[in-house]
Amino acid sequence: MSNINLDISNLRQVILDSINQVNYSYTIANSENITKKFDNIVINGMGGSALPAELLSETLFQFVEDETQYPIFIHRGYGLSRHIKETSLILAISYSGNTEETLSAYNAAIEKGYTVIALAAGGALISRAQELDKPYIIIPNPDPQFQPRYATLYLLKAIIEVLIQYGITTADIRQKCIEYVQAINPQVFEEQGKALADTIKGKTPVIYATQEYKLVAHLWKIKINENAKTPAFWNYIPELNHNEMVGFTNPQANFQFVFIHNEVEKSRNILRFQKLQQLFESRGLAIQDIMVPDFGNHLANLVAMTLIGDWTAYYLALAYGIDPTPVDMVEEFKILIQ
Repeated sequence: MSNINLDISNLRQVILDSINQVNYSYTIANSENITKKFDNIVINGMGGSALPAELLSETLFQFVEDETQYPIFIHRGYGLSRHIKETSLILAISYSGNTEETLSAYNAAIEKGYTVIALAAGGALISRAQELDKPYIIIPNPDPQFQPRYATLYLLKAIIEVLIQYGITTADIRQKCIEYVQAINPQVFEEQGKALADTIKGKTPVIYATQEYKLVAHLWKIKINENAKTPAFWNYIPELNHNEMVGFTNPQANFQFVFIHNEVEKSRNILRFQKLQQLFESRGLAIQDIMVPDFGNHLANLVAMTLIGDWTAYYLALAYGIDPTPVDMVEEFKILIQ
């Protein structure tokens, strides 16, 4: 039985409130009046601060004229991305504002004279932007224990403001984003996540999605790692049918597979899911199939699917007797590399 008292930082309420993050309004400080046309977007970020970049990459087509997809490159590391050029719009995202890789990328872009916007809740990144009179956005920090992995929609909304300001999309994207996300009630998925956590407990979860929703599988993996402090793995169909599935001919652990898909998906990948389930079950492997309601747009579908993973990871942490919020090993590692 889950012990809710372990949730010292009230992560349950953070999950319940998460969709309201899209209502937050931002101002870009020191916003530059730039007339040049940008033709790609480079986003620097690590860990939870990179998650909104992935979400943007999967959904931007919904918000630009004729569903044109701007190339979006996510740089998880030090220094300059090799994709940066004079016509790149660059964002440096660090929720804490102190992520050393992102600070390195920011400073390298500034030195080259590129257009770069800082997004953080504070820290050295905002201080640096203020010192240089460069554009920045301050992200809300509702609680000292608030974790970057749950700031995804705060950051997505802030990125949208940047895209509007710099001519990549139009102002109506704000309201669309709010309408799409607020059609979802996080509490609807809580019991489903709790039940799935009971199924996964004591096993190593392997999360699979179709190619269209592969980001969701990745996000589930991250949330299980950071909340439940336990290994988890992810992949997507059809790619895994060409390699990874063969590894489970001779499994070396007690795996629990979770197949996630949208109720209206009709691609050949759904057939692949069905046949993979048949193949795995014939070999005694445990499968849990998760069918998610369709909300009529890709952003809302991704958010809804992710919420089931949030609840699963949350209740799995409680089932293991763990406070789901802190990530002590990350903090310990930061000290070791100083």
